[in-house]
Amino acid sequence: MTDPVPAGGWVEIDPDAITHNIRTIRAALGDPVEFCGVVKADAYGHGIDIVAPLLAAEGVTMIGVASNEDAAAVRSSGFTGRLMRVRPAGRDEVDDGIRFAIEEWIGGAEHAETVSAVAAARGTRIRAHLSLNSTGLGRDGIEASQPPGVRVARGVLADPLLDVVGICSHFPCEDEADVAAGTASFDRQSLAVLDGVEAGAVSRHCATTFAALHVPESWFDLVRIGAGVYGDTDALGGALRPAMRVVSRIAAINSYPAGSTVGYDRWHRLDADARLALIPLGYADGFHRSLSGTGEVLVRGERARIVDRIAMNSFLVDVSHIADAAPGDEVVLFGAQGGQAITSADVDRAHGSIAADLYVAWGRLLPRRTVGASGVSAAAAASDAVMVAG
Repeated sequence: MTDPVPAGGWVEIDPDAITHNIRTIRAALGDPVEFCGVVKADAYGHGIDIVAPLLAAEGVTMIGVASNEDAAAVRSSGFTGRLMRVRPAGRDEVDDGIRFAIEEWIGGAEHAETVSAVAAARGTRIRAHLSLNSTGLGRDGIEASQPPGVRVARGVLADPLLDVVGICSHFPCEDEADVAAGTASFDRQSLAVLDGVEAGAVSRHCATTFAALHVPESWFDLVRIGAGVYGDTDALGGALRPAMRVVSRIAAINSYPAGSTVGYDRWHRLDADARLALIPLGYADGFHRSLSGTGEVLVRGERARIVDRIAMNSFLVDVSHIADAAPGDEVVLFGAQGGQAITSADVDRAHGSIAADLYVAWGRLLPRRTVGASGVSAAAAASDAVMVAG
């Protein structure tokens, strides 16, 4: 039976897994902690049209976005709650973001001036979150470890065109000791900035998925949960479920004798007779050449190694040990098949970097559909169930 999707491969998203993950994480955190579901990069490739209604259905009142494209998709889903940008934005992006009521991430004193200038030009105040470099990420944020930096940060809070509703930071490492140290630093610096300042209700937040699920001290007033929503973490003892599966089918199989070369530049030489299966996906589909010779796929519930240099639209896997493998067989490049799974950890090792570097691209480049007990109606049902009021 051939797959109905007219492409070399496709992405399957399980809405039930996402709902399970949201509920499981919120139960672990408890009610007092505000939950911000992060859907940047089209929900990490899982689809904002799928994920935003699920967050709303679970009563989540804040969603984190990166781009205005993300924000537009969230608003189109019917979500009317708070949107927080999770990175600094340029002047034009901030200006355009006003129509989505985005709370901007202030990435420094000069950036604060940019956002303030947009507010002045539009005759409005812009809600914002002021970033501190308390954790040592060094990517954005005011260095407030000394009194001059504290004074600069207080100056941003005093800007009448900026409604600073949050002070924030972001962790550079997924390491418990590092997160604990960064949390303590953020606690000291954020309190110093707020000391004696009449800034209204200002929340403090720095926790990502890893921090929230490993270092409770990092929770403060809200947590920003991205990877955990999609099941890309081993926290909580494996209680979270991966929500994405990347699937293709074998297009062709050929047998070649020992000594034959495989792939561009004769990249691999067979040391034994082999049956090689062609998978009709390649680096144009987000399967980076870093997976050449290191990555694996699943065929009939067994692992098969990528043996050639990945091409633009195809690569080969060795199925010599899978006697019944045939053209048309399902191939799983990420996710489960039978009792096996290609996990994020597997992709981390094969790619030499984090799996998100790849699966975000797979979800945005390949056709996407929902699967699982709820089927294709899951997102629509969630959308009908609740639209969160701001």
